[in-house]
Amino acid sequence: MNPLSGRVPEAISESPEMGFAAAASLRPFLNTAGAVIDCNKGMVTFNVDDKEHTVYFPKRIDKKGKMKKFKFGELFKKATTSTGRPSRASTQIRRSYNEDVIAPSFAPEEDHGAPNASSFPCYEFLTNAGILDDFFTLVNRAGLATYVGDERGQYYRLTKVFVESFKFHNTEYEPTVAFKIYDIPVTMKLEEFCCALGIAPVGTARRIDDNPRDLLELYRGITGDDCRTIQRGKIRNIQLPAIKYFAYYIGTSILGRENTSNISSYHLAFLNVALTGETPYHLGSLIARRLSSRGPIFGGTIALRILTHLDIPLDSNDVPLTPRKLDIAAMKSHRFVTTDSTIDNMVYRMLFADGNEKEIPLPQPGLFNIDMQSWSLTKEAVEEHMKIQEFHQQHDSENAEPSYDYTVTYPDVSSSTYMEPGRSSSYYEDTTSWGPWE
Repeated sequence: MNPLSGRVPEAISESPEMGFAAAASLRPFLNTAGAVIDCNKGMVTFNVDDKEHTVYFPKRIDKKGKMKKFKFGELFKKATTSTGRPSRASTQIRRSYNEDVIAPSFAPEEDHGAPNASSFPCYEFLTNAGILDDFFTLVNRAGLATYVGDERGQYYRLTKVFVESFKFHNTEYEPTVAFKIYDIPVTMKLEEFCCALGIAPVGTARRIDDNPRDLLELYRGITGDDCRTIQRGKIRNIQLPAIKYFAYYIGTSILGRENTSNISSYHLAFLNVALTGETPYHLGSLIARRLSSRGPIFGGTIALRILTHLDIPLDSNDVPLTPRKLDIAAMKSHRFVTTDSTIDNMVYRMLFADGNEKEIPLPQPGLFNIDMQSWSLTKEAVEEHMKIQEFHQQHDSENAEPSYDYTVTYPDVSSSTYMEPGRSSSYYEDTTSWGPWE
């Protein structure tokens, strides 16, 4: 048959079993102007030489399961490539802050950057803020005293090779870690890895479930009942300054996160041990999972402790990393204190669950104490405390006795100490020379 003759084979035109591909091959007829497809009937009807013809094909259904009506020629219209800017959602991977990926998911090449130095605590800041004792209470309860006290230098190549090569094999009976110290490949048990870091190898090494109930309750307890999920929680929502500082230290020194805004289940697992003394989660496995994930390169202190544990000499040509501290400048960037705070005059920024913020001078030992019954405060309780404190300060200043200076200088007199008339020098001697009271 000549396809341009204008005739349609009966077997095709009248057969419901005719496939869509077969119909598409009859291009002179299928492109006939005005042909309309009725998807409810699964057929196309058109006129050729004043004769009506019908072609059947499978029905097309949209995403909602409803039938569509459209021009038949639209089916064969070539899809055009969009020249517009692709949507943000199509070009970006949503960053995850759940327990499995402490740092967000990155493209493979982003794991091969310059290493970053882990942060050390700043004891001057902690002392002047009045939270030094509480901070070390948290450190000791978490079993991190040895680790926190290690402030040796961190090194570029040691850190980079160690982190980039790190792998965690969480087998059921004997979890292991594998890595390189310079060019030396090493495989060790997770228990030995914890020993090298000075962390107790206790608790379960299994993955933490999404939004575990105990950690979610802990998060709400330290943030004044912030109702967000763990993955969307913020470290700055933690209310007590010692707990918040400890969380920032965990994130920047042990878990090695570049993003120090969001909190994670890993943070909360460490805080759970530090606040309650309970050890349901294996802290060493959390560190191992973090090191084995993609992201910015941190872990200089960990790498150095492993090197020391294995008695491997440090490369004399390795370059030291610039040390970093969680000092007042760093804490300003975390919005921990106001931007005009100084080391001798700090003003704490306390955030409440409703988004309101209150500025509170530090130190405040009567207000911020990790051993009190609750690890968060209501806005009313804080305001009441500040009013009482202001009243006592004003009352004390009004009742303070003025100070008098009895020092007088007389010409031609060797002593400048004034004596009342009739008093001998024994007045200033030991009280045993005084006579008895009448």
